[in-house]
Amino acid sequence: YARGQGVVPVAALGNSDADLDHAAARNDCAVVPAETPGVIGVSALGPSKGKASYSNWGKVDVAAPGGTSTGDCRSGVLSTFPAATYGCISGTSMASPHATGVAALVVSQYGKLGTDGRVTMEPGKVESILQATAVDQGLQGSDICFGHGRVDALRAVRGDTSKLYDATAPFCSEYGG
Repeated sequence: YARGQGVVPVAALGNSDADLDHAAARNDCAVVPAETPGVIGVSALGPSKGKASYSNWGKVDVAAPGGTSTGDCRSGVLSTFPAATYGCISGTSMASPHATGVAALVVSQYGKLGTDGRVTMEPGKVESILQATAVDQGLQGSDICFGHGRVDALRAVRGDTSKLYDATAPFCSEYGG
C-alpha cells in the first residue's frame, strides 16, 4: 500500500543476530515491516565495516553504519535525544536512517516536481538506485549479510552505478552456514 502511495519504505532488520531467510533458524516473522515484500531491509555495520554482531541477516537489501553495543560513544552512532541532548546508541534502527537519508537524497536529485509542490519518484526506481550505487562488500554480488552492499550517499546522488567492490571490508561468519 505504501509503495502504491509513492512512499519508499525502509526498515531496520532487527538486532537478534537471526537468519531471516530460514524459519528453522528462529525466524518467527517478528521483524515487520522489514520482512515485508516491497520494504527495503537494512542490516547494521560496525566500525570496521563488518556485519555488527547483533544485526539480523538473510533478507538484507542494503547495509549501513549501526555501531557496536560496547557502550563506548566512539563505536556507536551519534543521535539526538529528548531535551535537546545527544547520545550514542547502536542497532539496525541506527542503520536504517542512514539508508533512508540516502533514499531521500536520491529523490531530491532525480525526482520530479509535481503541481502540488511535492518532489516524487517511483519507489522502485529509488530502491534500484540505492542498491546499484551501494559499495559491494563481503561475497561479491548481493549476499546474506550486506545485501547489495554498503549505502554510499555520494555515489547515489551522482548516479554512479559502476561496480565498486571493497576488498578491505571483512566477510561475515554467517557465510559458513
